[in-house]
Amino acid sequence: MKKIRIIFVIILFLLVIYSLWAWFQVGSRPDKIGLHRCNSLEKLEEKGGEYALIEVDVCIRENGRMDVTHDEDTTFGLDIAPYFAYLQQHDGNRMWMDVKNLDEENKEAFFLSLDSLCRTYDIAHERLIIESRRWDLMRLLTIHDFYTSYYVDAPKPSELTRFQTDSVITRLDRVAASGCVRALSFPGWWYMTLRGQYKDRDIEFLTWKHRSVQWEVFLHPVGKMMLADDRLKAILVKDKGRYHR
Repeated sequence: MKKIRIIFVIILFLLVIYSLWAWFQVGSRPDKIGLHRCNSLEKLEEKGGEYALIEVDVCIRENGRMDVTHDEDTTFGLDIAPYFAYLQQHDGNRMWMDVKNLDEENKEAFFLSLDSLCRTYDIAHERLIIESRRWDLMRLLTIHDFYTSYYVDAPKPSELTRFQTDSVITRLDRVAASGCVRALSFPGWWYMTLRGQYKDRDIEFLTWKHRSVQWEVFLHPVGKMMLADDRLKAILVKDKGRYHR
């Protein structure tokens, strides 16, 4: 019994040391870890300084104007321009834009508006990640050097049959082969399924761990795999702060 207690104490001690190690890694990978859902200027001011990459949800309105909001039927009257001003003031920082409603009717106006903002604020196209479910409409952005990504919209692999999972993988292979986008972006639970796919394609990966804080990414074995994966270019994490919406 005494030997069991000693082993238990040793294991507990090692777990504490490992947890402390993970805690002290926070902030050490600004090249890869970004802030999920920074949809208010208050949150940008509160948390932006801790991340070199921020993610913003955008809905396209009339004339290509970009409204910072997660839901198309909701607006807070926040234009995207202040975010470009922020990038101008923070050279080297990047912005991931989740475009919720890109379609045939607004794609041209969106491109012109986006390009105009980049010229106005002197932001290189490569500093933006433009994400949409409409991968087929993003070729125009891609050929003008915007970093584009297809939002993988599929249930968790654990909720799918093998046939259904294979169907998703086949569909994504067509996207990867199309040349319309430069990356596939998906929730973290798809990482282990997709990490070995499309090695013969010129396609990169982005992901989000929107239920995990930065510390948990360093702590979890899969998170450590993500951080070590050169093909995976960005991981968004939860950091709600006081001004989350």
